[in-house]
Amino acid sequence: MTLGVMKLNMIYDIVITSLPGMDKDKPAPGPSFLKGFLEPLGYKVKVIDGNQYDDLQRIHLEISQYKFKWLGISVFSFMQKDDALKLGEEYDNVLYGGSGVDLKWPKKNFIVGEGEYALREFLKGNLDYPGINGKPPKQIENIQDLPPPDYSDVIKKHKYSTAIISGSRGCVRGCTFCDVASIWSMYKWKTGKQIAEDMHKVARETGLKSIGFSDSLVNGSMKHFRDLCLELAKKDKKIKWNGQFIVRAAKTFSQQDFDNLANSGCSHLTMGLESGSEAVRDHMRKKFTNDDIDYFVNNLGERNITMKFLLIVGYPTETEEDFEMTLELLRRYGKYSHLIAVSPHMMMTYKNTPLDMEHRELYDEDGFHWKNDISNYDIRYKRFLKVFEVGKEMGYKFNKHALEKIEKFNTQYQS
Repeated sequence: MTLGVMKLNMIYDIVITSLPGMDKDKPAPGPSFLKGFLEPLGYKVKVIDGNQYDDLQRIHLEISQYKFKWLGISVFSFMQKDDALKLGEEYDNVLYGGSGVDLKWPKKNFIVGEGEYALREFLKGNLDYPGINGKPPKQIENIQDLPPPDYSDVIKKHKYSTAIISGSRGCVRGCTFCDVASIWSMYKWKTGKQIAEDMHKVARETGLKSIGFSDSLVNGSMKHFRDLCLELAKKDKKIKWNGQFIVRAAKTFSQQDFDNLANSGCSHLTMGLESGSEAVRDHMRKKFTNDDIDYFVNNLGERNITMKFLLIVGYPTETEEDFEMTLELLRRYGKYSHLIAVSPHMMMTYKNTPLDMEHRELYDEDGFHWKNDISNYDIRYKRFLKVFEVGKEMGYKFNKHALEKIEKFNTQYQS
């Protein structure tokens, strides 16, 4: 029997596709995480990297190559909701899931919250399991035994330099603008030793030499983070890795910690600095000072670890003076601009965040077009452009995804 005939005759338990609108330089992790969990249990799973396509018709063509019991549509963000519903219109046996799906999802057959156990139960026909079809989800208590993702389907079709894994779920912060706590109420993690093993297993199976973490932050648990760095530093074969990293109080991170970090293979850290104003960050619950930022940026810069600064322009309490402090932050680290990319974003308000639940008095409406006495879309857009202007003057890098936001926000500005 030829491979083509085998493919034609194979009936998958589920085909799972991601959607357009995500970064194309790395695979969408959700579907491959589910494949890695389900296939050892005996289920047949096919993953489609729909994030590589700009139109839904291309995804339909991919789907048409396979026979399946269920089509799973992975909705990474609520901003993909329209595409998800449009893609699903042509199928009766469609199931929606992902962080962009909420309890009020308008179509039948959907999963809210973590997908592994809920999807297993759905495929078994147990629709009473938490998280299925409007039932409140239940967080997985122990993620230690969850296997790493299986990228075998997507590696065959697309060229990537980095594979994505996860070492923790949830976050130790409760930032006011973030909805992570509504997805994972508790911070859960794998041991540093297990994470290191997962990294090397995925690297071996994919042939890739770089690993990226999908974690909200890789150093949420300092004990497990230290263990991870030590485990990786001991291995003869180094894997480059990157992840989101939280600035902590300077006293919590020693020079030895920085040395172990550098020796672990860490090549890049993304840091949610958000603002140069301590007053704005205090309201956000970021819990670090400008002196703490100095300590971390200088130590990472001295070890030639590249960084990305995430910035939020126009937080509801941000004054013009606060914004000037953000520009000053960019000027302050100009000596490391060759190591730093800047990724600014205009403040967006949305449901299920502490800002929504605790501080509705600070703004009206949801989305990008909210306003209050000190802010509106016009003010925020002009500040957003100013970040690019000063950043370019200082020599910082802006990736394609960041640059594309200029046109996106300009279109809304003109409308």
